Amino acid sequence: MYFCKTIEHIFYNMIKKIKSAIQWTLLFLLGGAGGALVAVFMPPSPLGLLAWFVVLVVGIILHVFVHEVGHLIAGKMSGYDFVSIRFFNLTFIKKDGKLIRKKFKILGTLGQCLMSPPKPIDGQYPFAFYNLGGGLMNFAFSALFFALSFVFPALAWMFHLLAVIGIIVGLIQLVPIKSGGFPNDGYNALTLGKNDVARRALWSILNTNALVTRGCRLRDIPAEHFSMDDFDLSDKDNNALVANVAVTRQAWLMDRHEFAEAKALAESLLNTVDRMPDILKNELRCELLFLELIGECRKEEIDRLYTEDLKKYIKAMSLYVARQRLMYAYAKLYLNDDAEAAKALDKFNKACLSHPVEGEIASERELVALVDDLATEKNNQTA
Repeated sequence: MYFCKTIEHIFYNMIKKIKSAIQWTLLFLLGGAGGALVAVFMPPSPLGLLAWFVVLVVGIILHVFVHEVGHLIAGKMSGYDFVSIRFFNLTFIKKDGKLIRKKFKILGTLGQCLMSPPKPIDGQYPFAFYNLGGGLMNFAFSALFFALSFVFPALAWMFHLLAVIGIIVGLIQLVPIKSGGFPNDGYNALTLGKNDVARRALWSILNTNALVTRGCRLRDIPAEHFSMDDFDLSDKDNNALVANVAVTRQAWLMDRHEFAEAKALAESLLNTVDRMPDILKNELRCELLFLELIGECRKEEIDRLYTEDLKKYIKAMSLYVARQRLMYAYAKLYLNDDAEAAKALDKFNKACLSHPVEGEIASERELVALVDDLATEKNNQTA
């Protein structure tokens, strides 16, 4: 059995590397073809090279915006309701009928459009156009830029570059691939079309996000919403989506302060789900570290969990309120450093101001208060 598992793991890693190589080869070829195309029309001078670079940067920013707006338009046409839209770390949420600006980012993503899905009818709801709308909008704008190159021939190099960027961005999202365990739009659409379990998982993810963004606490959502009874975490086709539901259930347990169950679920997921996206694995490791800090607070266990890779992840996700809550607990309960704890608390409060998911803030403040209570109790015992 162990030998079979080892062979399976080696085979899976080999396939993943081959797929990654194909992905990067595709991007290299597209980039090379695009570069060769625009070089023909690029003004042959240092100033022209600078202009080319500026248009390249502007084009990437533009197509990130176009991509997310494409999801928004496709979602609205499919019956979805707007929840939030993000360009890089600039996020807009809808609150009391108004757009509110927040700051947030997710590692490995340049943007995101999250919407509330329509209620399923006989288990069915529209998903394809919502998922594919971003890439299709990139293609539409690329066609527009190619058309403009004929209208304004003196600026043909610029419009060609903008068009090529759009084609590359569209293909990256529409050609079904996974990166870091996370599926792109094309992979999602393909999987959802043939897998009703994945469809149910996506509906749960989007609906839960809509509820907590609008102020609902996770703990107030019925347990059935995160039930894993019908989900198979070993199914590679829906693994990322189902794993997301499982991680959300772990967060639900944290919000209910059912810490023993939350720890058991986190450990179980990390030990049994081989193909969980990296970002979800790191989220679980962060929560295990926090649970150790508020629990036995054993030095050897904290050193085992708080690896260099996890430190880098926490730094990269510094806008996330839960990460600042973790660092506050680390400074307060493990380092016993009031100065570091004060810095972490200040960062926590600043993160709360910019965090777009309103329902998470009250939960995080309760956990910070719990850390304070534990620190006070610890100090009284040692006094």
